[in-house]
Amino acid sequence: MNLKIINNAIGRLLQVLAVLMILPLLIAFIYHESTSDKINFLIPIVLSGVIGTIMARAGSEKGHIFTREAMFTTAFCWVLYSLIGAIPLYLTPSNYPSFLDAFFEMASGFTTCGASVATDIDVLPHSIIFWRSFSHLIGGMGILVFTLAILPKQNKESSNLMQAEVPGPTFGKITPKLAETARVLYILYIALTAVTTIALLLAGMNLFDSVIYAMGTAGTGGFANRGLSVAYYDSRVIEVILGVAMLLFGINFNLYYYAIFRSVKDSLKSEELWTYLAIIGVSSILVFVSILPLYNSVGYAGANSFFTVSSIITTTGYVSADFGQWPLFARNILIILMFIGGCAGSTAGGLKVSRIIMIFRSAVNQVKQSLNPMRVTVNRLDGKRVDDDVERATNRYLLMYILLFIIFLIIITFDTNDFETAFTAVATTINNIGPNIGQFGPMETFAGMSYLSKFVLTLAMLFGRLEIYPMLLLFSPFTYKNIKNK
Repeated sequence: MNLKIINNAIGRLLQVLAVLMILPLLIAFIYHESTSDKINFLIPIVLSGVIGTIMARAGSEKGHIFTREAMFTTAFCWVLYSLIGAIPLYLTPSNYPSFLDAFFEMASGFTTCGASVATDIDVLPHSIIFWRSFSHLIGGMGILVFTLAILPKQNKESSNLMQAEVPGPTFGKITPKLAETARVLYILYIALTAVTTIALLLAGMNLFDSVIYAMGTAGTGGFANRGLSVAYYDSRVIEVILGVAMLLFGINFNLYYYAIFRSVKDSLKSEELWTYLAIIGVSSILVFVSILPLYNSVGYAGANSFFTVSSIITTTGYVSADFGQWPLFARNILIILMFIGGCAGSTAGGLKVSRIIMIFRSAVNQVKQSLNPMRVTVNRLDGKRVDDDVERATNRYLLMYILLFIIFLIIITFDTNDFETAFTAVATTINNIGPNIGQFGPMETFAGMSYLSKFVLTLAMLFGRLEIYPMLLLFSPFTYKNIKNK
C-alpha cells in the first residue's frame, strides 16, 4: 500500500473540510452568535487545515491508487471527517455531554443516517443546526465525489476512489472524464436542492428552515431543527412537497442526466426506477388502509402514509407522525422498506432496489434449476444480462450484510430486552435511516443508550454508508502489510 499517495489524498480532503466548515462559521456571524460559538468552528477549521497541509506536502501525487488504497482512503476519510466535524458539537454546552455523543451525531450527519442523540434541538445555535444538516448535503452525494468535482488534478485511477464511495452494485461514468462526471452529478444535486428550497419557501417555511430541510432531503439524511421534525409545521402541503422531493432524491442520478442530455424515453426504461415507484405506491396504499381508523381525515391519513413511506424507503427519516404507535402491520411494512432502500446511484441508503431485483431473480433461477438441472437460466436487469461477477458480488455483499447485522444486533441486546427496539436500532443505522421503532421511537432520540451501543451504532452507520468493504479493510490487519512510503 502506497502511504505517500494516501497521505496526499487525505491531506487534500482535510483541506476541503476546512473550507467547508467556513460556511457554518459564517452562519454564526450572520445570526450574531457568541464568540465561543464562533471559536468552536475556528478550532476544527485551523486543525483540519494545518493537518491537511502537512499531510498533503508529506505525500505525493505520483503513484497508483489501486483498490486497497482507494478503500482505505475512503473509510479513513469518513471517520476523520466525523471526528473533526464533531468538535464544534462537543464544545457546545448542551445536547452533547461526551465526545462520543458528538461523534455519533456527526457520523450520523455525514452518513446521512439522521439518528440523533440531541435531546433539545431547539436550543442549539443556528451554526450547529446548519452544520448538522450541511453534513447531509456533503455526505449525500459523497465526500470524495465532491472533492473530485472541484479539484483539477486527477489521478487516472481516481475512479477507484469514486467507486469505493458511490453506493450500489455497479459503478459507471456518465461522461468520458471522471471529474466531469462528478461535476455533472453535483450540478444536478444542487439544482434539485435549490428547487426543493424554493418549494418549501412558497409553502410557508422561512428561509433558514427551508434550507435546513432541503439539505436533509437532498442527502436523504433527516436532521431537523425542530424536536418534532416535520410534524412541527402540521402542514399537508409541506409534507407532500418533502414526500415528492425525498422520492426524487432516491432515484439514480444517472437517469436525470440521461433524461436531460440524452433520451427521456431511454431513462424511463429503467426496471429499477419502476420497481422503486411500484414499491412506494403499493406500500403507501397498504399503510393508508392500516392507519385510516386512527385518523378522522382521509387526506391526513393519506398524506402521512405517503410521506412516511417515502421518508423510510429513501432512508431520509423525516417524521410527520409518531409511526411507532401505528398498527403492527403498518410498522412491519416500514421495517421491510428500511432494508430495501432507494435506487443505486442515489443519495439513499439500504440494500438498494437493483440488488433486491437481482437477489430475487437469482433465487427464482435457483428454484427453476432445482426443478430442471439441465435448464440454463440468465439473470437480467433492464434487458441486459447481469455479469456473473456482479451476481456473485451481490450475493457476497448480502452475506456480509447479514453477518454484520447479526453481530451488531447481539451487542445491542446487552442494552435492551425489547427485541423490536434492538432490531430496528440496528436496521435504522446500518441502512442510514434515522428514526427507530420501539423504546427509542421516531419522536425520541438515542441519548438514553449506553456508550457501547452508541459506538456500535456509529460503526453500523459507517459500514452501511460505505457498503461494508472499505470499513472492513480499515480494520483488517492485511491492510497494513507491505506499506510502502514512496
